[in-house]
Amino acid sequence: MDMPGHGGHGGHGDHGDGGSRPMCAMNMAFNWSTENVCVLFDFWRVNSNTSLVLTCAAVFLLGYLYELARAGVRGWEKSHAPSGTLVSTSSSTPLVGTDAIRNDIRWKRALFYGLLVAYSYSLMLIFMTYNGFLILAVIGGAVTGHYAYSSDEWGSVRGANCH
Repeated sequence: MDMPGHGGHGGHGDHGDGGSRPMCAMNMAFNWSTENVCVLFDFWRVNSNTSLVLTCAAVFLLGYLYELARAGVRGWEKSHAPSGTLVSTSSSTPLVGTDAIRNDIRWKRALFYGLLVAYSYSLMLIFMTYNGFLILAVIGGAVTGHYAYSSDEWGSVRGANCH
């Protein structure tokens, strides 16, 4: 419905690109759509069965690689822990007492943490397309990656993450 004085803005889809591209689907409910599903960026769209399969493979790989990155950071932290230090992987206990960590190592840990947070939020945004195919791809990649890269230690319980 056009409001008086608003000139029929319709779907707000014409923003200087000549209207050649439809807007990204913004579903706020669970769906199995394969049309105009944007994944993180406007240029990454699902518009066909082929692009859906390729996107699901890429998202699966992103979930898998997130677990590889987490395992790599965990290994790096353990290798930099002072000898004789109890290394905790619980989310409520610091890895090592902060007085025992050199300042440069603390900065690197903080940087790795920030990168992992950004990565996990990106996966969360993919999940928030509410597209069933993409949700299954995120979960499948995370499960497969966790199986492949989780340690054999029972105490390595994961903290809360965005995926």
